[in-house]
Amino acid sequence: MKISVLMYLDSYITDEDLSFAELYLPEVLGERLRGMEEVSEVYYALPEGYSGKLDSVSGIFRITEKNESEFLKRFFNETGSDHVIKVYADSPFLDPEVIRGMLDVHISCHPEFTYSENVPPGYCCEIFSRDLVESLPESSEEHLPLSSVIRSNIHHFDVEIYYSDPDVRDTRLSFRSGNPREKVTMERMLEKHGAVPRYAEIRDVIIGNPGVLFNGPSFIEVELTGRCNLDCLFCYRKTLACEHGDMELPVFMSIVEGMRSFRLPYSICLGGSGEPLMHSQFYRVCEAALKEELLSTIVVETNGIYADDNFRSFLSTAAGGVIKVIVNINGYDRETYRALHGDDYFEQVYQNIVKLKEVAEPGSLYVQIMKINETDTFLDRYYDFWEKTGVPIILQKQNVYQGRIQDRRYSDLSPIERISCWHLQRDMFVLADGRIAFCKQDVDGINARGSLKDTTLPVLFECARNDFLQDYQGSYRTSPDCRSCDEWYTFNL
Repeated sequence: MKISVLMYLDSYITDEDLSFAELYLPEVLGERLRGMEEVSEVYYALPEGYSGKLDSVSGIFRITEKNESEFLKRFFNETGSDHVIKVYADSPFLDPEVIRGMLDVHISCHPEFTYSENVPPGYCCEIFSRDLVESLPESSEEHLPLSSVIRSNIHHFDVEIYYSDPDVRDTRLSFRSGNPREKVTMERMLEKHGAVPRYAEIRDVIIGNPGVLFNGPSFIEVELTGRCNLDCLFCYRKTLACEHGDMELPVFMSIVEGMRSFRLPYSICLGGSGEPLMHSQFYRVCEAALKEELLSTIVVETNGIYADDNFRSFLSTAAGGVIKVIVNINGYDRETYRALHGDDYFEQVYQNIVKLKEVAEPGSLYVQIMKINETDTFLDRYYDFWEKTGVPIILQKQNVYQGRIQDRRYSDLSPIERISCWHLQRDMFVLADGRIAFCKQDVDGINARGSLKDTTLPVLFECARNDFLQDYQGSYRTSPDCRSCDEWYTFNL
């Protein structure tokens, strides 16, 4: 029986991504995997456009097919392999013990495909059998990776799911150096631990050094304005101590300028208490953000009233689907809309959404409804109505902002066991006047960390480090009252 390793290189990975702790990962991983007695040979799957150090190694397979199943058919035929272990070349923490455990399950249970649900990417693998690949119909169409196809149709295949302690899914970490943020985290783990941690050790490494997770903001919510022309049933805007105005353009520019120093990818959400499209310089703000190389996504949370022809034209010119639009519309007709939003703009918003759908790239336009008592009565009809438009639906949890607004939730989705607050680790909430709030619950800025008008964003982010560490260790702030907050388990991009 021939068991081969196929080391994949994604199309976006560079040789710089493959350098970790002054080592070249494909060489290091090759040595680790060849040291397993079960492995017959290590091969490399390279995208057509790759040019780098791996060009000179033996065992190269160029990926010329449009889908992975056709590529794997060629691989099995040319190598005579019976099973293939798929790993990624940018996996500095790849653990042979985990690979061996998965292989034991695969060989003893004879499935077509073996993967892990709880071991994070970069530590584990996927294992395909020759029988699976040969049974797949021929196809020249481009589609998702084969593992994604199998997981989406899992009852049609013979699959084994591998589980191994510890379970670190609550950290939402991936251990692949092609992601700059994950690479920094792993470098800091390596520094603290003194060696590449085995998977059995990773939970203890994180618990003992939670600061390795605090590397820079990944999601910044920006309150462009506090103005809005709706009076929604669930909005906190009318509870604010004073009316929030418009953010000045220099304040916004200080956000994107400050983010450059982290050298990490991030997302910006234009939201807060007001309607971002009411800001007079909305388009200048977006144009400035789109020039930032590190910015991966701009999320525009809008009521849709001003998502008109101008907005549609702008969205059509923003290439790559960088701008994601979420339209908060809690109704499917004039009656349900008016009851939740306090005015009748349903037809206008509906037409704007339908027209946006014509220019929006797949995955860049959504409608959002809040999961509360008032929407539960018509939720099925809402889904029936909006699914006909082809616009994906987001079901939103209500945030009561620590009792500021009436709790209208009809179910509690909070996990039984509390984990570290994702928002303190990676989020920033910037008020319209430039103050950095403690978190999104601090909507009046009573516990603000400072102002972008006085200091830089990196300095203000560092001010949150101790609060994150205290929260991670289970010591919660009383102002704002983190103990009563139930937003700790929610997360953004």
